[in-house]
Amino acid sequence: MTSDTEIQLKQLNSTSSTNESISTYTIAMSMSLINFTKLLDEFLNLGGKGFPEGKKVGLDLRFTHRTMQRLVICFAFGIICGLAEQEHTDPRNEIAIQTAKKVADMIKDGELPFGMYI
Repeated sequence: MTSDTEIQLKQLNSTSSTNESISTYTIAMSMSLINFTKLLDEFLNLGGKGFPEGKKVGLDLRFTHRTMQRLVICFAFGIICGLAEQEHTDPRNEIAIQTAKKVADMIKDGELPFGMYI
């Protein structure tokens, strides 16, 4: 990877010895929400990423634009609230979904305001 804004593309059955890079902007501009969902699912699954990796992302995002920081928080809470709406759990996600439901209730009750989009 040549910079933080380039992704080195890896191909499993590549016959070429050259590597390709693509900008994070190009990928973001090209993705739909379902693409993002699938990408996040795959990213988290590769190596079982969890809270420590999420915290590292948060630490790195301290240096992005303040409006973007607000959007990250709103987006993350939106993901949590979406997951809270599922009815069926098993021992692998039961406590996490209970926690998500508590967060969703707090947002609904106005206990976790996000502020205005400026």
